[in-house]
Amino acid sequence: MLLSLRRQLDVIQVDVFTDIPFGGNPAAVVLDANNVSDETMVHIAQEMNVRETVFISGSSSADYRFRYMTPKGELGFSGHPTIAGFLALVDEGRIQLRSDVNTFSLEAKTGILNVDIVKNEMTQIHEVQITHKKPRFLETYDPKEYTDAFGLSLADILSPNPLQTVSTGTPHLMIPLSTQRSLDRIRPDWDKLEELHESGDYASISLFTRKTRDPTSDAQVRHFAPALGVPEDPVSGSAAGSLGSYIIQYGLMEPTYPITSIVVEQGHYVGRAGKVFVEVRGGKESIDQVKVSGTGVTVLKGKLYF
Repeated sequence: MLLSLRRQLDVIQVDVFTDIPFGGNPAAVVLDANNVSDETMVHIAQEMNVRETVFISGSSSADYRFRYMTPKGELGFSGHPTIAGFLALVDEGRIQLRSDVNTFSLEAKTGILNVDIVKNEMTQIHEVQITHKKPRFLETYDPKEYTDAFGLSLADILSPNPLQTVSTGTPHLMIPLSTQRSLDRIRPDWDKLEELHESGDYASISLFTRKTRDPTSDAQVRHFAPALGVPEDPVSGSAAGSLGSYIIQYGLMEPTYPITSIVVEQGHYVGRAGKVFVEVRGGKESIDQVKVSGTGVTVLKGKLYF
């Protein structure tokens, strides 16, 4: 069949949480997705075969509606494809930026979020800042079960801090480790992790340490989401929001008022290094707001025919 007789959509791939190609976390962006069925979205996500594909459409309650698909199914919200989506809209001239800071509303399955696009006058690079929901501190878990599942020992856990699910929109299990060597030694047992996930309240798992490679960073993370078809995620924005909240809640950093800035590094273990910038407003008595931000670089543009 001639391509001109088939339906077509603009698709853009953006590497997020980096300013160089082939770093950070890749996301596919599908524009003008108003009339794309759920089934077709799943097929497209499988065809793009990146960790997440975001579908952008109009909204009756916000400026845009985003839906997030992995090759295995839909997420309620995800950070890096949100940043990819807004950067693609800017790149394609779909958004009019009238000042150095522009605010938009975003409809996701988890609710309405505010997103700021901030232009760095020095670098001329746009940074996307996502205001997350206030953190919720959920279930805690037995360290022994999870150290076994990751090939670690109890000595690797940064005690007495709990293994706990934290959500600023998507629930992620936070596991604090004592050293970078603990991160190095991780050897996941996928069957055990699947079994643990079935009885858990989280979408994915972050193992982190305050020991970093870059002295300007505050935490180093490895992130695993096998239940979503992502064995190890290069850089996770939504999980960084949970991580920043955990760090402040349990005093792993001394907060600065009114806002504590936290730089999270991730992706070295899969060859896609990147950084997430987290702002936490408040202290462990009360965290009032969490923002997650990052940059990105477009690496692919094209037409999707189906």
